[in-house]
Amino acid sequence: MTHSTAKPVPSARRLAYQALYDVLEKDAYSNIVLQRILAEYPLKAEEAHLLTELVYGVLRKYNHLLWIIGKLSTQKVKKLHPSVRILLCLSLYQLLFLTRIPESAAVNESVKIAKKVTHPGNVRFVNGVLRNFLRKKDSFRIPSRKEDALLHDALTYNQPRWLIEDWQNAWGAEKADAVFSAFNEIPSMTIRVNPLKQPLTDFEKLLSEKGIEAAPIPYLPEGFTIKSGANHFFGTVLKEGLAYVQSASSMVPAKVLSPKAGETVLDMCAAPGSKTTQMAEMMGNEGSIDAWDLYPHKIALIKKNAKKEGITIIHAGPRDATKPMPAVYEKYDKVLLDAPCSGLGVLSHKVEIRWRRTREDLQEFPPLQKALLEEAAKYLKKGGTLVYSTCTLNSKENEDIVTAFLRDHPEFTPIDFQLEGLGASEKGMLTIWPDQAQSDGFFVAKLKKQSEE
Repeated sequence: MTHSTAKPVPSARRLAYQALYDVLEKDAYSNIVLQRILAEYPLKAEEAHLLTELVYGVLRKYNHLLWIIGKLSTQKVKKLHPSVRILLCLSLYQLLFLTRIPESAAVNESVKIAKKVTHPGNVRFVNGVLRNFLRKKDSFRIPSRKEDALLHDALTYNQPRWLIEDWQNAWGAEKADAVFSAFNEIPSMTIRVNPLKQPLTDFEKLLSEKGIEAAPIPYLPEGFTIKSGANHFFGTVLKEGLAYVQSASSMVPAKVLSPKAGETVLDMCAAPGSKTTQMAEMMGNEGSIDAWDLYPHKIALIKKNAKKEGITIIHAGPRDATKPMPAVYEKYDKVLLDAPCSGLGVLSHKVEIRWRRTREDLQEFPPLQKALLEEAAKYLKKGGTLVYSTCTLNSKENEDIVTAFLRDHPEFTPIDFQLEGLGASEKGMLTIWPDQAQSDGFFVAKLKKQSEE
């Protein structure tokens, strides 16, 4: 007689609790945690959908949920045990925003999970707070702008107060509100076709055969926004390297750099290799790309992606790009510096960043970006092209860095460029606004090193 050794599959709510605990208490990234869970457990489609909805929903509405807990709890929210806080958020999200879920299911499941992850006193507390909410649910109303403008906007746009305040001051309320509204949209899946594996026409035929509805990205012939049928992508299409999932805005820096077949290229901060593999494909896998990143496990990821896509010209190795490497000064035709940044342009699909960043955190990035740009300049041949990019909308990490660099380096000149649907650069610099691009916020600058007279 044989016995099944397959481990039981936890409920979507139980898995959502664990994912949220890892993200909120262990600084994990939601997209990576969810990928791991979905790979580990064979969830039915509806359970996988509920899991994803719960994790991203709680993270997006986190400040709103904590605000309600603060009104219900006899204890200060900050002093609540993390398990209690997360379970309350999980239940309240369902009770407030998922109308198809019965109230009893949302409450009872959280109490059941509480019995497994915390002590009886906390179980009673969770149950009591949720029952209290059900009694008072009609009394919770976000204050109007007239009553408390900052709190109203923070809870409406699901952003920290400091960021609301800073961006409204920097851009005006209308522009800031448009950007914050865009960050509350669920991002579309965008992909980049790999022309090394099959021609674009063949891929479009494959999309049609699989019943996948896709729209081309105007400024990138090999880019598509998936309108429906995205679940078909997580099979052979991605496993065989026929396409690569990448945000549309993230495809812009390599497009602006425009590496050609046979050129020598440096990608200074390359992991996970999205832009590196994109450049190799643009080059027809002819030439050479050196890809650096700080951590060996990230270098392994670049190599894995390159292998899957059939690319042989990428040479990836661990390197601290702030440390000078005179042996390769003036070696490269093109250099891409996609610099480490505050990430304030990707708040729609890296939702948790909004609750991790503080105003003080922003001060740590410009010195690093300045140091990296100084090194990048040395690696470029005379007459070569340098692209500096970030995925933030913070001007101190963007325009201020490039303007200061150009002031100190008269041998560099800004090169203007234009992209269909995104507009034209000014003094070689372009901000991609999420409300206009329906994609991440990005900044891209194109600079040329003057040739010798």
